[in-house]
Amino acid sequence: MTFLLADSGDGGSLIEWIESFGGSAWVLALVLVFATLASEDLTCIAGGILAANGVIPFAGASCACALGIWLGDLGLYGLGVLADRSRRNWRWLNRLARPSVILRGRQVFERHGVKWIFLSRFLPGTRVPSYVAAGAVRWSFRKFALALALASLVWTPILCGASFFAGHVVLGWLESYQRWAWPILIGTAVLLWVLLRLVLPLFSWRGRRLLHIRLARLRRWEFWPVWVVYPPVVLWLAWQALRRRSPFLFTCCNPAIPHGGFAMESKGDILDLLHCPDESRIRIARYRRLKACEEGENRAGEVAAFLSEEGLDYPVVLKPDIGERGQGVAVIRTAAEAAYWLAACREAAIVQEYIEGPEFGVQWGRGPEEKCGEVPSLGGKHAQCLKGDGESTLEELILKHPRASMMAGYFLAKFAARLEEVPAGGTRVDLTEIGTHARGAVFTDERQHITGELREVLDGIGDHSPGISFGRYDLRVPSLADLQAGRGLVILEFNGVTGEPIHVYQPGYPWRKGVRDLCRHWSLACEIGAAHRRMGVEPGSLHELWRLVRAHRKRAWFEADDLCREDGDE
Repeated sequence: MTFLLADSGDGGSLIEWIESFGGSAWVLALVLVFATLASEDLTCIAGGILAANGVIPFAGASCACALGIWLGDLGLYGLGVLADRSRRNWRWLNRLARPSVILRGRQVFERHGVKWIFLSRFLPGTRVPSYVAAGAVRWSFRKFALALALASLVWTPILCGASFFAGHVVLGWLESYQRWAWPILIGTAVLLWVLLRLVLPLFSWRGRRLLHIRLARLRRWEFWPVWVVYPPVVLWLAWQALRRRSPFLFTCCNPAIPHGGFAMESKGDILDLLHCPDESRIRIARYRRLKACEEGENRAGEVAAFLSEEGLDYPVVLKPDIGERGQGVAVIRTAAEAAYWLAACREAAIVQEYIEGPEFGVQWGRGPEEKCGEVPSLGGKHAQCLKGDGESTLEELILKHPRASMMAGYFLAKFAARLEEVPAGGTRVDLTEIGTHARGAVFTDERQHITGELREVLDGIGDHSPGISFGRYDLRVPSLADLQAGRGLVILEFNGVTGEPIHVYQPGYPWRKGVRDLCRHWSLACEIGAAHRRMGVEPGSLHELWRLVRAHRKRAWFEADDLCREDGDE
């Protein structure tokens, strides 16, 4: 043993400690089982060296190490289960392990759990978090134990066998393996990503087109994420905060709406606040609020009662009471679709009259002591459609279209069941019906059509709706001429301080001008908020806004695209 223990460091100490027990092979095997709890890899190496010196049979050493590793890893799974039970009592742990996170984790383990648990045995640094996570999401214990057993039965004989033949040289090999395993793994992952995302797509028309679309979107700032667009606006807000000596004045711009409509506001509450003095010029689309679904409640019956009482028929619009960017909004054409939507959306909702005609987003603002407001933005909202040519599939039509292709990821997912259809020549295919940019609508700058009559109508609503001073009205009108004349306007909803001026998202609108107009939007919000503060309205605090942001991030936003398709198919 002397030559094997020379210059052995920790490995030699472990071997000496195990060998000091002496006695029968069964005793040494039991010691190896418990020694794995201290160091799995070093125990396997020690077992191989002891077997090479005839102290214990090789099969016994391998089985003992495998058993110890398996039992120890089962203990990590148990820690995960314990953590899941404890999160109800530990608030910080409950915040980390939200139900939505647990659900996603369980789904990932159901799809890839056996493969990942098996591979983690060979990837240093992945074992503890993977095994604890498996327990925390309550993944199948039977599958976990089986995957671990297979991995241990492969890994342990390899490591014990290597040390059986190579002695302490294996310690150096193991150290090098642990040092280079992750760089090699990361490098391989990057190489595979480049091959899959950039190289392989070049061998098909679809792949080349999708790659071209990705590059084109980088050049068009209307498709950039908020965290890329908004840094200059945030700096401008910081300047406004310093100049006006209050960081969150914009939350005072609509005293009747919590935090001015910054986030998580109720659409129904806002519609209840609006009052139209002359419904021949402007009115609110008829609506009914639906409470959150409770066991045994028939909300479909409420929709039917609403239609009957208002003398309406399908189609109608269903939308979550709390939502943004068109999430969950659906045009419903049958009672069956309504029942399906309501069964999927368990939260509070709104059923609203469906209005035909062009749609516009009109921004309006007025200080509390002013008689006349201003309309800084007017944007058109245009639904997208395609025309079949009798030869191309729906997927090809989407990818060929210069505008629809910019939203290819969204449309291909939305119409996944119909992508192989070949629309007949001249057939119209509606891609979307709701005026939301994130759902495919095209916005245009229509500020040249702002008129005194339009301002007068919006001022009239402000006169009769105390606490509503700034935001964007989403309107439907019979025609552009009616919009200019301020007649026949129908309000779909009102968005508070975060109701951006949508004209900035017109295709080709310069980024510099867009940022300038967004800064003006927030400047006006702060100016109106400052006027309300002088009248005693208190701005929101950092704690309150942070609470809203956290609630917004935690919320499981309801999506309707896969539930109620706009072609009415089941």
